[in-house]
Amino acid sequence: MKIITHVALTLACLLAVSNASFAQADAGTALQQSQEAGRFTFIVFYKDNSPQTQQMLQVVQQSITSQPQNATLATASMASAQGQALAEKFQVSRAPMPMTVAVAPNGAVTGLFPRQVAKANIDAAIVPPVMMECMKELQAQKLVFVCLTKSEQAAVPAGVRALQLDPKFKDRMALIGLNVEDTTEARLMQQLKVDAGMVQGPYAALIAPPGVLVGHFSGTSTADQIAAAIHKAGKCCDDPNCKHAGNAQASQSTATRR
Repeated sequence: MKIITHVALTLACLLAVSNASFAQADAGTALQQSQEAGRFTFIVFYKDNSPQTQQMLQVVQQSITSQPQNATLATASMASAQGQALAEKFQVSRAPMPMTVAVAPNGAVTGLFPRQVAKANIDAAIVPPVMMECMKELQAQKLVFVCLTKSEQAAVPAGVRALQLDPKFKDRMALIGLNVEDTTEARLMQQLKVDAGMVQGPYAALIAPPGVLVGHFSGTSTADQIAAAIHKAGKCCDDPNCKHAGNAQASQSTATRR
């Protein structure tokens, strides 16, 4: 009895210390308030007050202590209706527990950590703005064209603009600008396999769900070449007779695949 009481008190104390203003609110309310404040939310889903749950709460709490302006801890019990609803929203209701879900201010999920989590995971889940936006669009099943620039105004390759007129792609595309000289986005640049020297005029890197690098496209890339690269990557459509299949070979000199 004493052990159970001690564990329950520890859980309550961790929640209170981590975010006193949300202590009386459910995790959904905490998430909303955190997003409105522009902070990342780390939601710890749990079934019971097990040692694993305590360890996870402690790691998350200690990891975000140094940056309260960027991150908030919230907890969600799978024994409550609110916790179950939130778990369904993030599709983790059947995941191993405890589970930490990292949610960006824009709603993108930037990390899923079942059973255990480390400080390095928490730090990596706090991503910079452009990367955060890319993750949001990818999770919405969009083809994300990251338009690279060396100024504040991103130039979009003509082929990408032309592709926006294709009914097959127009509602599935997202265009996001990225200044290649922005050092805060170095991790995204590395994942896109680009550097500042590659950008001479309009230039875009295409990533497709869940995070596949389809290729790089310059101002000379045509809409057909880009569409063929998408088809070759298996991100076009399910039609075996797709018109873009025949152009896949032509795209090889233009697109670079992972």
